Amino acid sequence: MSDFNTSKIDGNTVGAIEWNQLADVDNLIISSGQTPSTSNLEQLGIGSARYSSGGQFFTDSGTANTYVLSPVSPFKSPVSSGAGEGYFNGMIIRFRAGNANSGASTVNVNSAGVKNLKKADGTDVATGDILTTRDVVFRYDGTNFIKVENVNPATNTIQGISYLPQKITIANNSTDANNDIDFSGGNFVFSDFSGQAYVPAMTKRLDANWTAGTNQGGLDTGTKANSTWYYCYTIYNPTTQASDFLFSASATSPTLPSGFTKLKYIGSILTNSSGNIIAFKQVDNYFYFPEILDASPTPTSGVYSTYTLSVPKQNNIIAMVRSSIAYTGTGVTSVNIYFRATGTSIAFIGHGFTTNGYTSNSIVNFVSTNNLGQVDVSFNFTAPVSNATLHTFGYIDNNL
Repeated sequence: MSDFNTSKIDGNTVGAIEWNQLADVDNLIISSGQTPSTSNLEQLGIGSARYSSGGQFFTDSGTANTYVLSPVSPFKSPVSSGAGEGYFNGMIIRFRAGNANSGASTVNVNSAGVKNLKKADGTDVATGDILTTRDVVFRYDGTNFIKVENVNPATNTIQGISYLPQKITIANNSTDANNDIDFSGGNFVFSDFSGQAYVPAMTKRLDANWTAGTNQGGLDTGTKANSTWYYCYTIYNPTTQASDFLFSASATSPTLPSGFTKLKYIGSILTNSSGNIIAFKQVDNYFYFPEILDASPTPTSGVYSTYTLSVPKQNNIIAMVRSSIAYTGTGVTSVNIYFRATGTSIAFIGHGFTTNGYTSNSIVNFVSTNNLGQVDVSFNFTAPVSNATLHTFGYIDNNL
């Protein structure tokens, strides 16, 4: 623009060049949504502020994965298909999509050309990165539009809302304890660390297949079985942003409802021989229940045997076991009970004692099990033993 202080302006007329440039200023005022005024000398500044505030926002008329953007009237687009008016490095676009994406996507801004939409690491945007319920922001890097995420790549920090920690817990339902579980509300980080979500408190039925919402079925597939461990998950649908809960007999691969692609394991429950959920109490990652007799062998001294305990069939489980032993005679009898992880040679002494005339003794142990709930036990003694027992009364779940 010319320097009007040195232009040939006599108060009555301006030259063609000056007139065009004054019209350009007028167009900026009008396209920012103002009506030109002879008395308001701040309209140019207001117009610039309006473009800075809202000129980056576009409307979408495309389809899922193919976004077609147009400027919001009366704003003018910073780019077009004209010569010298294409994309420029650092250009910002913000829009609310008409359709959520289901994978790799492209954008075309004001007919300036199709460009790929990428994540900050240079990979294609993934399913759920573009939703209909929130704005998305991209910056042009000279080749592609890169999603602005404000993430520190050196951590597991996740773009989006950050919730205060509120752990989700499970409990027997008081109305139908045999079939229903109460889930507390809380937030959870997805198992793949791709995001987090909040889920409200719900009650879900183990005796019915999954249906969204509280007091509805929660089983992923099949029917409720007897003497079976069921694993509890929070689940999330990135497209609808719905959260819910799910039961599955699989500790690794639950069958998720349609649209739910994110999950987090939150605990386990066990049915008895009649198919009823056993009563339990959760305290942090400790789970307590009435003692279950898991083994009552007549052991051979110094010989390891493998026993399956009433704990979830997962790694990182510490069983809480009361082991006992009964003797056929009185007098001084030396007894040691050893535990080791099944399939290893690493053992530790659970307890050792002498009878001093007693006919039985027992003690509590905390033992690590494998993903089949098994542990190796050896009863070592110097006098005849009538029988031994292993009672499980709970476990520590280090997967939470």
